[in-house]
Amino acid sequence: MASNNPGLKRTESIADTMLEALKKSRYHMKRCFAKYIEKGRRTLKLQQLMDETAKAIDDVTERNQVLEGLLGYILCSTQEAVVIPPHVAFAVRPNPGSWEFVKVNSDDLTVDPITTADYLKFKEMVYDENW
Repeated sequence: MASNNPGLKRTESIADTMLEALKKSRYHMKRCFAKYIEKGRRTLKLQQLMDETAKAIDDVTERNQVLEGLLGYILCSTQEAVVIPPHVAFAVRPNPGSWEFVKVNSDDLTVDPITTADYLKFKEMVYDENW
């Protein structure tokens, strides 16, 4: 029996999976990322990400498709996201003891894996007015 779980295969990275998820519904993803960055620099927790996603995708059927797919899986595994327009950096914990960090450009939906140190620097920029 085939599994309907959109989760990660052992060899896939969050960056590769996120890129694939963003390509599947580019129009809706552009709207989601525009919603994430519209309030400027900030940190988003899981519930805030889900709320912003729901606001960005008006159609319930489309929203459910997105949230039940790869992007929904990634969002549910996200511990927090850091927004510094035009980028959104995600701290994703797909499994216990496993963390991955990615940065998405909201303008063109490019996805780059980043290191833990880069993520923390990015997070510090939210609170540091000298940047």
